[in-house]
Amino acid sequence: MERAPKVARENLKKIRTVTEWAKRMGYDSPKYFSKRFKEHYGEPAKSELVEIRLNVFQNVIRANPELSCYEIGQLLGLGDENNLNEYIRYHTKFSPTWWRNQELK
Repeated sequence: MERAPKVARENLKKIRTVTEWAKRMGYDSPKYFSKRFKEHYGEPAKSELVEIRLNVFQNVIRANPELSCYEIGQLLGLGDENNLNEYIRYHTKFSPTWWRNQELK
């Protein structure tokens, strides 16, 4: 279970759900993976996956402000810029453009 966050970060393009994360970790049951994850880390696997994705998003924006939202969406495994926009707005209440502007200040 210690390697779960690292596996998620390294496979972010391929892991969109806890079910996919559980499979990548070798678990047949996503519920069992989630239970073990919460026992180990004290928070739900889904919350950690969101947190990892948001951290990577912020790091990418900081390091590569010239990347388009489409390219960032691809890096995060979210698809196109519309999916990225919806995801970032839902989880942070701000658009990717807002985040980019904050990093450029």
